[in-house]
Amino acid sequence: MHTRSFNRSDIASWASVVGALALVAGGLLFVIGGEISAWVFLCVVIGVGSIGLWMWWAPGEFQAWMAGRQTRFGTTSLLITILFIGFVVFTYVLVDRTNITVDLTSRQRYSLNSPSLNAIQRLQEQGYRVRIVGFFSRSKLREQESADLLLRQYEAEGGDVIEVEYVDPDEKPEVARQYGYQPGYDGDLFLAVLGSDGEPDFRTAPIYLGGVNERDITTGLMTVASAGMFKIYFTTGHGERELDRVDDLGISRLRQSLVSQGIIVEPLQLSDVSQTGIPADASAVLIVGARTRFLEEEVQLIDDYMQRGGHLAIFADPMVDTVTSQEGISFLEEGSPLNDYLWDEFGIRVKDEVVIETKSTFGSEFTPIVDTIAPHEMLADVRDTQIIMQFARPLEIVEEAEGDQMNYVRQPLLYSSELSFGERRMQEMLENSLVEYNEGEDTPGPLLLGVTARRTLEYQLEEQPRLIVIGDSDVVKNEFAAQFPGNVWLWSDTVDWLISFSQAISFTPVSDPTRLALVVSDQQRNTIAYITMLVLPGLVLASGAVVWWYRQR
Repeated sequence: MHTRSFNRSDIASWASVVGALALVAGGLLFVIGGEISAWVFLCVVIGVGSIGLWMWWAPGEFQAWMAGRQTRFGTTSLLITILFIGFVVFTYVLVDRTNITVDLTSRQRYSLNSPSLNAIQRLQEQGYRVRIVGFFSRSKLREQESADLLLRQYEAEGGDVIEVEYVDPDEKPEVARQYGYQPGYDGDLFLAVLGSDGEPDFRTAPIYLGGVNERDITTGLMTVASAGMFKIYFTTGHGERELDRVDDLGISRLRQSLVSQGIIVEPLQLSDVSQTGIPADASAVLIVGARTRFLEEEVQLIDDYMQRGGHLAIFADPMVDTVTSQEGISFLEEGSPLNDYLWDEFGIRVKDEVVIETKSTFGSEFTPIVDTIAPHEMLADVRDTQIIMQFARPLEIVEEAEGDQMNYVRQPLLYSSELSFGERRMQEMLENSLVEYNEGEDTPGPLLLGVTARRTLEYQLEEQPRLIVIGDSDVVKNEFAAQFPGNVWLWSDTVDWLISFSQAISFTPVSDPTRLALVVSDQQRNTIAYITMLVLPGLVLASGAVVWWYRQR
C-alpha cells in the first residue's frame, strides 16, 4: 500500500484554504453580530496566520495565485471558490440587514402618494421638524422591518424635516411614558414635534398614529402642518364650564385634545365684540354648560355669525342646579331670546324638562345611557359605543317647518330609551325625592337628546351654517371624558362635523390590488436565504466538479 506523505508545500496549500475560510467566517460573524466579538477576533487571527504561513512556506504558489496561473492541487480554484461563496453570502446578509429597496415600477406603485409628498412639503415650508417613533418590542422585530420599508420613504423625502426612531418599550420604559405609550401599542407609531434643540417638545402631547400605514402617518403630518388653520371660540360670561379647570367639572381635557391637534382655542366674551361681531377667523363657536340667559344683543351677534356660514354647538343643562338642587339656571328657558331664536330659525327647542331614565344601568335615574344613536354621518363609527349623560335635557324639533325653519334640514342624533320620560316638575321632584311618571304631565320616551341642523339643498350658500344642540354639558366634562370613550368620540366627532377637520388633514391612499407584498414571512425568507447562500453556490460547485471529472476522463 502506498501512503502519501505531506510536505511543507502541501501544508501551506491547505493553510491557505483554512485561512480563506476563517476570514470569510469572521466577516459573516461581524456582519450578523454587528460587533467585533471574541469569535470574530479568533477567526481573523486564524485567517491571517494561515495566509501568512502559506505566503512564507509556499511563496511560489502565492505568486502563481496572484498571477492567475494554475498551481498544484488546485489551490487557486479552491481559494476562488471559497472567496466566491463568501462574497455571495456576505452580500446577501448585508443587503438583507440594510433592507435596500428601490421602486422600479413604471408608475411608482410602491412610492408615497402625492398627498403624503404635499404634507411633507407643507412641513418644510412652515419650518416644522418632526420625529416618527415606532415602539417595537423584541417580539415585533419582523413588524419593525416591515414598518421601516414605509418609514424610510418618509425619511428620504423629508430630509432634515422628518426623523425616524425605533424604541423597545421594554428596554426604555421612560421614553415610552413620555409618549403616552400603553401595553396595547406595541408595534404602533407616535409623532412628536421637535423643538429648537432637536428633541421632542413634550409640552405639546405627541400624536398617536396607530398602526403602520400611509394614511395615518400622513394624517399626522397634516395635523402638524395644519396647526393654526382652525380656531374655536368658547363663550364666557354666562357661567359656562371653564376651559382651564382641571377637576371633574371642568373641560380642560377636551381643550387639550383640540390643542394637541393644532386647533387654536380662545375664550369669547360676546359683550366685548358687540361692535365688531364674532371674529371672522372663528371656525366654530361653542356654548358649553351656560347657566344664565343670553341677551338679545348677544343672540343677534350669533345670528349674524350663522348667516355668514358660522358653526355653532350648544351643550345645555336642565333648569335645576344639580349642586344646590335649586332652580337657578335660566339658560334657554322658555321665552328667552336664544331659545326663541333656535326655534324660529332652525326649528329646534330645548325643553324645560329633565330626563328620567328608568332603564339606566349606571346606578341613577338621572344618568341616562344613550340608548339609540340615529343614522347620521357624524357618529357613523361609534354606533356600538356607550355615551353617558347626567341630568340631561330633552329636545324638540318642529314637525311642519315654516318661515326660516324651511331653510334647514334637522337630523336627530341621540335618543334615550323607550322607558325614559321627561319630568317637568323638577323642583317638586327634588324636594320630595320622588321620581315617578305622571301621564298627561310628563313626556314619555324615547326622548331626543341631540340634533344637528344645516341648510337644505334648495337654500345652500357658498358658506354653510351648521348647528349642533346636545341636551347635556356633563357629557363632555373631565370626569366623563376620562372614563367613557364614547363621550370622547361624541366630542371629537362634534368638532369634526362642525369644522370638517378630518377632511382637511386626511386622505385616501391609492389602492392597487396588483401590488405584490413587500414583506415576506420567516419561512419564505429562510427559503430565499437557502437558495441564495447554498443552492446557487452549490450548483456552481457541482458544475465545476462535472467539468473537472469530464476533463480528467
